[in-house]
Amino acid sequence: MAVPSKLHKLTQLAKEKSSDRRRALLREVTDMFFDAPPKRDSGAQRQFDAVLQSLASQTAQDAREELARRFADAPFAPKGLILQLAQDAIEVAAPILSRSGVLSEEELVTIVHESTQDHMRAIAVRPEVGERLSHAIVEKGDDHTVARLVSNTGAKLSRETFETVTRRAEDSEVLQAPLVAREDTPADLLNDMMMVVNNTLRARIQDRFESLEPGVLEAALAASQRRLEARLAEDQDIAEARRFIAAKRVRRELDGQLLIRLLREKKIAHFCVGFAEITSVDYFAARKALEHESPDGLALICKAANVDKALFVTIAVLRGGARDGAFNDAREIGKVYDALDPGDAERALRFWKMRKNAAAA
Repeated sequence: MAVPSKLHKLTQLAKEKSSDRRRALLREVTDMFFDAPPKRDSGAQRQFDAVLQSLASQTAQDAREELARRFADAPFAPKGLILQLAQDAIEVAAPILSRSGVLSEEELVTIVHESTQDHMRAIAVRPEVGERLSHAIVEKGDDHTVARLVSNTGAKLSRETFETVTRRAEDSEVLQAPLVAREDTPADLLNDMMMVVNNTLRARIQDRFESLEPGVLEAALAASQRRLEARLAEDQDIAEARRFIAAKRVRRELDGQLLIRLLREKKIAHFCVGFAEITSVDYFAARKALEHESPDGLALICKAANVDKALFVTIAVLRGGARDGAFNDAREIGKVYDALDPGDAERALRFWKMRKNAAAA
């Protein structure tokens, strides 16, 4: 019997109400498809597509899971069926979303915007994920979904997407390790993360920097600094703060007492400019260290710059607004400073200084 005739007969039989019979019919039509795959976009393929979609929509989930596994790696799979399975329960959709080459990037982007985190995570592990699709996953995905994408070496991330992930990673340990592990993470963005990651990841970043050609590293850091400086130039508060700190430096009044006063007065821009000047880091490193919930970055800068422990503790406490009882944390905060090895701190600070100096050159 010719394929069209068989399909017509099976279409009629598909009206059976028995779930077992529909399951058997689904397997039979699937076997027919794989035994003699019709040409792409042919009438026979469209007929198969319609029958398979109809049968799949009427069968139990475990039967649809089996169907998805069979079609996930088939380059000639019917598009309508694949789209239907891709938007099914995750147990059905996962093999389609993670492997099927029938889905276009446009279709996958649409699915990302309309589906669950589980569906996005399945897409994130595809052998190849283009920049546009990666951007959509980062835009809609939670940290665990984005971590899965960043861990996928087959995923391409644009500079803009890397910047977005890096900003999120500053407050998410879930994202930090995958981002540090990627060989194509821009060096200047890794540098931005140094003060917020743990010692192990910080050492990995430093090792990577030391393996780069000096000119390559300096160029990357200088480009980052120029980009950030251009943004700062539009900030009138920072411009005024720089004039204020420059005047204090000339009068030799730039010291710890001034920093504490500025912080008490909530003149954050002024404090960060002054702190950056005293410790030889740039404004961005100073601001990030001050605003991050952990005092580790602040301690790292202070230790490397030989800032007195008492001044570090006072700054760390005051950045929280000197809430009632805040000074009770002083002892624990001081332990963070004591635990740092001066050599490790200086090693980390060297790259922040390099970024600042490269931009000034």
